[in-house]
Amino acid sequence: MKALILIGFLCTFTSAHADTKLLMIGGGKRPPEAMKTFVDAAGGSSANILVFSWASATTEGAEGAKSEFLLSHPGKVSVIPTFPMKAEDEANLIPMITEATGIFFSGGDQNQLMKAIKTEKLKELLKIAYQNGVIFGGTSAGTAVMSERMLTGEGNLTILDGSKIPLAEGLGLLPSEIIVDQHFIVRQRFNRLAGLILANEKTFGIGIDEGTALLVSNNKTAKVFGPTQVLLFSKLGEKKLSVEAFSAGESFELP
Repeated sequence: MKALILIGFLCTFTSAHADTKLLMIGGGKRPPEAMKTFVDAAGGSSANILVFSWASATTEGAEGAKSEFLLSHPGKVSVIPTFPMKAEDEANLIPMITEATGIFFSGGDQNQLMKAIKTEKLKELLKIAYQNGVIFGGTSAGTAVMSERMLTGEGNLTILDGSKIPLAEGLGLLPSEIIVDQHFIVRQRFNRLAGLILANEKTFGIGIDEGTALLVSNNKTAKVFGPTQVLLFSKLGEKKLSVEAFSAGESFELP
C-alpha cells in the first residue's frame, strides 16, 4: 500500500524545478541566524517543518533542533520518531512529508540515517521534494548524507590517502561531484577530505566546521553562517590542491 501511495504522489509533480535551498551545519551548536533563515525559507509563520531523528537512537537531538526552530515562530514543527517506527507513525510518514515545507535531519550516525531512508524507500521522494522547493537541512550526520557519495565516518584520518577512506550512498541533494565533511576544523579532518580529492578526478570537497553552517541556493551559490570557517577543496593537478576558507557572511559559487 505504501508503495502505491508513493507512486501516486510522485506522479503529481511536474518536471519543472523550483528554487532549492539546503542548509548544512557542521555539528555542535547550531548558529541561531542559520536556524532562523531555515524557518524563513520554509515559510515563516506558515512553515511546516519535519525534524528526522533517524540518525540517533533517541529523539533528544531532534527535540533540541525543534526548540530552536520554535524561537522563530514557524507554523508547525514535528519530530519524526526514531527508526524503526511504530506502524501508526509509519502510516502517517508520507503524508507528513508531502505537506512539509522544511525537512531537517538531526545528528548521530549517517549510516544509520541512510539505512532508514532506504528501508522506507524515501530517497526519491525526498529528492523530489527538495527539487520542488522544500528547504532541506541537517547537522553533523544530517549534513554528511547530503552528498551522493557519503563519508561513512570510518577510515584512517592520520594519513593522506583517499583509498583508505570508504564512501557509501548518500541522499544526493548536492551535485554528484561534491563530497561534504563536518566537524571539520575542530576534529582535524583535513587529511580525510584532502586525500579523497587528490584520489578522485572531478571531485570537490566542502568541509564545514562545528558551530558553522552553509546555506546552498539552487545548488550553485553558498553562504556561510557561524563563528569559524567553511573550506572548499579543489584539485588543481595530480599532486596539487586548492583550499579556500570562507567566513561568516561570505559567499562563493559551487564548482
